[in-house]
Amino acid sequence: MLNQQLYIKVVLVIIVLNAFLSIGYYFLGHDKTLEMSPQDYPYKVASDSVLGGNSQVSLNLDGETPVMSCRLVKSSYPWPYCEMTISLSDDVTQGIDLSGYDRVFLDIDYQGVQENTAKVRVNIRNYEPKVFDPKDDNTLKYNGIEYHAGFGQGGKEISYDKFQVLTWWLFDYNVPIEESGVKVDNVSMIQIATDSGSVLGEHTITVNKITFKGDYLSPRAFALVLLSTWISAALAFLFHELFQSRKRVRKMAAHAEHLNKLNKALETKYTEVALIATKDELTGACNRRAIREWLDDLARRVRWGTSSLSVIYVDLDHFKAVNDNFGHNVGDQVLREFAKLVYGQLRESDRLVRWGGEEFVIFCPKAGIEGAVLVAERIRLMIENYQWPEVGVLTCSFGVTEMVSGEGVTEMIARADEALYHAKKNGRNRVEVLEKLI
Repeated sequence: MLNQQLYIKVVLVIIVLNAFLSIGYYFLGHDKTLEMSPQDYPYKVASDSVLGGNSQVSLNLDGETPVMSCRLVKSSYPWPYCEMTISLSDDVTQGIDLSGYDRVFLDIDYQGVQENTAKVRVNIRNYEPKVFDPKDDNTLKYNGIEYHAGFGQGGKEISYDKFQVLTWWLFDYNVPIEESGVKVDNVSMIQIATDSGSVLGEHTITVNKITFKGDYLSPRAFALVLLSTWISAALAFLFHELFQSRKRVRKMAAHAEHLNKLNKALETKYTEVALIATKDELTGACNRRAIREWLDDLARRVRWGTSSLSVIYVDLDHFKAVNDNFGHNVGDQVLREFAKLVYGQLRESDRLVRWGGEEFVIFCPKAGIEGAVLVAERIRLMIENYQWPEVGVLTCSFGVTEMVSGEGVTEMIARADEALYHAKKNGRNRVEVLEKLI
């Protein structure tokens, strides 16, 4: 009876202690922030003029709000751009460690000729000693993201796991796999730029606020603190019970271990089955089964007039020759790399589906046919200019259409397939559009 009362008191003390710790963590554990203010860090702008282009750019510090005015002009340089750079350190090898944060709040406004479709590029540049060349600033790692900022829509929190190391940087500098992940432990600059698909004309980017956010103590670490109090009490109880009934404790431990192994085996099997059910094993793209319900629901919303849906049917040109000339292993690698490159050009809401062989279908919800054509053309140029290992140059053809109210998914895809047929018939490496006549 005495021991039982002691156990009850210990449990109550632990509960009260955990409650106080939880309250303290709630009010004090989530306030770690770092704002990229012009008062603390210098802002500057640049354009493609440094590379022979004709684009013009200027910076206006309107109070505490930097505004970049950009005029993209056609020139011999093929990729006109303007960018704003926030310098965090005078020495690029001695930057700021941002790994203690896990997300960034971006409040950026975009105005210009593509106000409804253009994206803004944000690059967090990190110093990597094994890759950096002091004679080439581009060797600072590009941890980048492109997103639709819009105008007057407020800020957006973006976690680090949404950023990607730019593919061209990995290949141009032969970055080893162990150095190819997102890393922000030595950041010397942050760049905000027009996106790769920006059209010529006037563009204005306003940086209202950039704030890195994190926790002084991560939720995982705090959970371990709470868990340790219970573990300590549980260990004391287990040791007491061990002396009281050694055989019973050993039997229970063996049974618990057996159950744990069974649970892990079931979890592993479930993960494997779930992955097979939704992803194409070779490319990592979705399979048809994974999007069936999503696509049916989206089609209903199009039929009700509450949404829109455009589709891009893609086929790699002469892919059979790749398999015949270089082997199926190289062909598989091309498909994997193709899917990775295409994913980098899509929005989070878009779906890339491997339709069969070298054919892929991209579903673009809340996008009209004009926006889908821009996406297809951007992908087409990227694939054409990409240096494919062993293969050299590859191209692809595109068929684009938009679902109209009253038609089914099968009819829409068939029309996109017909547009693709026209693209192949008209010489390949092109985008063809086919709209339904109403």
